[in-house]
Amino acid sequence: MNKASVQQLNDPDRALGLAAAYVAAHPPFGSFRADKLVGSIVGQIQRRHYAFAVRDKAVVGYIGWALCTPDVAEAWIGGGQAPRPEQYNQGDVVVQIIFIAEDPAALRQLVAHMRSLYKGKEYIGNRVMRENNFIKRGRL
Repeated sequence: MNKASVQQLNDPDRALGLAAAYVAAHPPFGSFRADKLVGSIVGQIQRRHYAFAVRDKAVVGYIGWALCTPDVAEAWIGGGQAPRPEQYNQGDVVVQIIFIAEDPAALRQLVAHMRSLYKGKEYIGNRVMRENNFIKRGRL
């Protein structure tokens, strides 16, 4: 298996189309309301808080995130209180919004990319495919 590369696209419209198609094809995201899912991806791409894992010219993973202050991140992930748009790009906590990959190798490459961008920063994310929407925290 070839190693995936981690990429962003110069064309935000193309990035949105690829991301929406890829993400919606994977559980649990395919069952989400389209307006909420696409709206979230639009914000990630506009902020350039996203990356694709690409292997042999095919998308094999996607990650989208936000940067929030600790209190905003906790209220959002721990309490379901969505931030205002201006709060998605401020702070030292990386909030993992969407994180999926076809295989462990692509997943590791996306994690390595996040570490290269935000080494030492805290992260928080909600593992919606786990029972009780398990919250995962740590440091990159």
